[in-house]
Amino acid sequence: MDNEFIELQNKWNNNKKEIKLSTNSLDKIHSKIRKKEKENYFFYYGTITILLATLITISLFFYSVAPVKELLSRIGVGLMISGLLFRIIIEVISIYKAKKINNLDSALKTTENTINFHEFRKTIHNVVAPVVVVLYTIGFYMITPEFSLYIAYWNLVLIDISYVIIGGILFIIIRKSVKKEMQKLNDIIKLKADITD
Repeated sequence: MDNEFIELQNKWNNNKKEIKLSTNSLDKIHSKIRKKEKENYFFYYGTITILLATLITISLFFYSVAPVKELLSRIGVGLMISGLLFRIIIEVISIYKAKKINNLDSALKTTENTINFHEFRKTIHNVVAPVVVVLYTIGFYMITPEFSLYIAYWNLVLIDISYVIIGGILFIIIRKSVKKEMQKLNDIIKLKADITD
């Protein structure tokens, strides 16, 4: 009888240790998930800040410094500003969707919501962002004919070439940031999947 009691007590103690270990590993996983989510929020807010600063600068430039008069130029400015505004709205929606993923839901539902959010962000980066960049670029070059009336030819060529160079550099920087964000989302999905296993 004493042996059975000791054996039962040993099993109880071992099971307590396993529960403690699994709770600690779950806490570590949740901590990693929160860290990666915070980094992504920083990315979203940073993107909004950069886009908003660009939007304000361009708006002030075309309102105060170089108000365009021709219809083609006005359409170009409209494309540039509306493209930036649309992109800002998309980032705000992304933050809303990310915060809507409730980590207190069942682990399976949370993982599914995270996968859906990952697909949403992929669509933004692969479809929406390129369309916005193309519209912005078209808008930029639609202003060129009116600017050619006020700016020397070679200065205008220099501006157009520098737009392409700066755009290329920004594309590389943004692409790296996007890859990091998508990798973090993949990591979050894997970590949440580990919880369900």
